[in-house]
Amino acid sequence: MKNNYLNNITRVLILMSLFAPLLLSQTETIPWIPLSKDAPDNIPGRNAAAPTYNEIGIPLYPGVYLTSYYPASSTDESGGVVTSLATVFLVSTADEETVKAFYIENLKESDGWNFFKDYKVFVKGDLNDALSRTVPGVGIREETGESYDLQGAETKIVSSIKTRIKILYKP
Repeated sequence: MKNNYLNNITRVLILMSLFAPLLLSQTETIPWIPLSKDAPDNIPGRNAAAPTYNEIGIPLYPGVYLTSYYPASSTDESGGVVTSLATVFLVSTADEETVKAFYIENLKESDGWNFFKDYKVFVKGDLNDALSRTVPGVGIREETGESYDLQGAETKIVSSIKTRIKILYKP
């Protein structure tokens, strides 16, 4: 009886050690790209709270950095509320093909995702919905390191970035 109890406890501990990192990582915020020592203090958007992996609800390529974040509701010039999806811009040191393969593996057609190869975009719906920004989507493109939201970022990291990922999601 005691041996059976110990075996069960051991199994539970092994399962917890395997799955706990996955559960914990989903509640962590996405890390902002590190800034260089001489970066200005007032980079727009850096004061905003970064979303968590769970809030986005779309798999994120491992090891990405957040470069820009736009909450779901914003206002237009007249102060009216514009309803749109929240958007995060991420960068990765992985090449574009590797990132694309990750999303092909994780965003399944059976779950409503469509991949539009010519545009390098995954859409939960059709392409017209994506253009109107009314459905979740993931766009992937090569990153040259010259994007506006990389100004002030750590130079060594920027020089190693190969791919930019844009994710539109419903918070």
